Amino acid sequence: MMASPDESLFRLHLEQAPFQLGASLGKWGLHQQDGVGVWPHAVLWVDVDQRFITDGRMYLRFTVDGYPQQAPTACPWDILENKPLAPERWPKGEVNVSRVFKPSWNPSALYAPCDRLAMIGHEIWRQQFPRWWWQPDFTIVRYLEFVHDCLEGIHE
Repeated sequence: MMASPDESLFRLHLEQAPFQLGASLGKWGLHQQDGVGVWPHAVLWVDVDQRFITDGRMYLRFTVDGYPQQAPTACPWDILENKPLAPERWPKGEVNVSRVFKPSWNPSALYAPCDRLAMIGHEIWRQQFPRWWWQPDFTIVRYLEFVHDCLEGIHE
């Protein structure tokens, strides 16, 4: 079966230098060696400060249909149970971490300017966070950088 255009482009972006460089530096990677799971989902991990996740990896299950015209959305993922991460296991801590990882807002998405579910009703973020507000010319790397920076305490 032939892949859809959005799936083909997503897979291409995973093969390109920006994603591969981050992966080789240990910043992020695919959970499964064979790549993307059942389309339109993919589980990726992001290297994080162990203050937030004890094993140093935040797993996210991305939904990427319509990619990249439509922003991805990601849910913290329990890879052992293959289900959303229990809210009490979401990262907690510094202001930015608690703002982004906010299961009381939505237990299926991050409260982030690059997340399709959070973007709805938050158009002001376009001006407040122009680097992170999802644009159709972005790749999944932008979202991964956001999470990595947040959980390493890099951006405000």
